[in-house]
Amino acid sequence: MAQPQETPGQDSIQLSLFPLNLVLFPGMALPLHIFEERYKAMIGDCLEREEPFGVVLIKEGQEAGEPAEPFRIGTTARIIQAERLEEGRMNILTRGEHRFELVEITQQLPHLAGRVKILNEDPGDERSVATAEIAEGYSSFLRNLTALAGGWTAQAQVPDDPVQLSFAVAASLATSIDIPIQVRQHLLEVATAKERLDLLLEPLSRGNEVLVAEVEKRNPFRGPRLN
Repeated sequence: MAQPQETPGQDSIQLSLFPLNLVLFPGMALPLHIFEERYKAMIGDCLEREEPFGVVLIKEGQEAGEPAEPFRIGTTARIIQAERLEEGRMNILTRGEHRFELVEITQQLPHLAGRVKILNEDPGDERSVATAEIAEGYSSFLRNLTALAGGWTAQAQVPDDPVQLSFAVAASLATSIDIPIQVRQHLLEVATAKERLDLLLEPLSRGNEVLVAEVEKRNPFRGPRLN
């Protein structure tokens, strides 16, 4: 069945919305347990039509119950796995794809929906010093994660593209260290990859410190090997 076109810079498209107390970045995996009737129906429709839905951070309200007021910048989520359970409940695995701006809320019940505009991704200054620093720091971060799991790798795979790099780092940090939800939303909202990379320098450095300390705590005789 035809899928809605998600071309950056195009006119707005209609999208079902899932307000949550989290920020989804492009490329980030997001598992969800679907149990509310309204979202069982929404996800069922997305599966049938092979359509994405939009994840937006809640600005005011709750995940369950009355419709929540969302922030205007969110991320489309593509369902890549679905497990159907009793009573119509589902476990799904999604992956963030594109940032969008919520132009207009067109539906409140049974679930939120709206017209959204897929955002263009501007790398900014690709020669930015922050890009090189982040790439090196992210490589260390991935090696530290591997060491924390008891493994070792000589070289981690780091995206060359600054846009992909900025989202990969943001997603990794969001699932590994404590970053305030408002900061995560700001990282999603900034207009260029350069701005995002600049903002990620400090939390990435802190993340590496946290991981190294945890590796040493678990095994004081073993740290992340660098060669």
